[in-house]
Amino acid sequence: MPNFYLKYKARIDKLGFVVVLVLFLYVFFTYLFSYIAPFVIGFIISLILFPLARLFSKRFKMKKGLASAICVLLFVVILGLLSTTIVNKIIFEARSFIQSVPFYVDEFLRITAEFRAKLDDMFQTAPEFVRAFIKDANFVSLLTPLSSGVTDGSMRVVTNIPSFLITFLMSLISAFFFIRDREKIFSLIKSKTPAWIAENIKIVRKGMLFAVWGYFKAQLILMSIVSCIVVVGLVIIGYPYALFVGILIAIVDMLPIFGSGSILWPWAAYSFFNGRYVTGIGLLVIYLIVLVTRQILEPRILGSQIGVHPLLTLMAMYIGLKMFGLFGLILGPAIVITIKAVYESRKFAEEESVNVSDPNC
Repeated sequence: MPNFYLKYKARIDKLGFVVVLVLFLYVFFTYLFSYIAPFVIGFIISLILFPLARLFSKRFKMKKGLASAICVLLFVVILGLLSTTIVNKIIFEARSFIQSVPFYVDEFLRITAEFRAKLDDMFQTAPEFVRAFIKDANFVSLLTPLSSGVTDGSMRVVTNIPSFLITFLMSLISAFFFIRDREKIFSLIKSKTPAWIAENIKIVRKGMLFAVWGYFKAQLILMSIVSCIVVVGLVIIGYPYALFVGILIAIVDMLPIFGSGSILWPWAAYSFFNGRYVTGIGLLVIYLIVLVTRQILEPRILGSQIGVHPLLTLMAMYIGLKMFGLFGLILGPAIVITIKAVYESRKFAEEESVNVSDPNC
């Protein structure tokens, strides 16, 4: 057994590291992340603010603590200004919406009346057993779970506000310490970490960054393609604001939770109920083209950006989604990239050692 391990030491170590890495990521994001999320967020904030803190320290001869505190305060102020701007925008649009509510109410009542008239016509021509079923069915009870779900969701949002504020405060405090004591923390970790683990961590970090950057680059390319498809489609069906709405749908399509269907399907339904059948069919055709295009191109574009075969990329995204949820769409390809980086780095190191030991090279 020892001879077997020594013979295949490099491959066994490589396989063991990959297995441990995947298990660690699974345990971390499934069980541990919720407990240390403020500190992870704080560390990310510190990475963003550290260059500014270093500039303040060198340019204005500030102490690290003061420079770190100023950077965190600037971050809070900028975040507050952005939030205020967004809130003001929402208030402005809400006022505009309220002013146009009578028009929407009249439009809704008209569509509802037309829809009810069509249902009455269908009801009169329906078979007897269908009419009996509709009369006996209690459709109001079907809305009860929906209303209770909305109520429960609203209560969860309200009760989670204090938790969010505590998490945000802890993130800011931890960001301050990460910025101020960055060198000490990294030196301590480096001194306590074995050399082979530190080497692999460096490889993992490069692989993760490369995968995340490749993922967002691929999404930007897909967003550009989707926006072109939607804009052209809206121009063909004669919609006056095709450019703005096309870009908006492309941005929404990039979000895994929503997708372009969250806008195009209700819009198509509204068009059908309003008697604009050509517009409704056109919107459904646009949605199908976007859906097929994204399903075909996403693995290819993502694979080309992160340097992995499209089929392997698709498998990594699906397995990551099953294991880690929506974040797994990024984490899955990131793990594949990391495994590839580990393999290539070890292979390169082995080739280098062979070249050095061989006098003929």
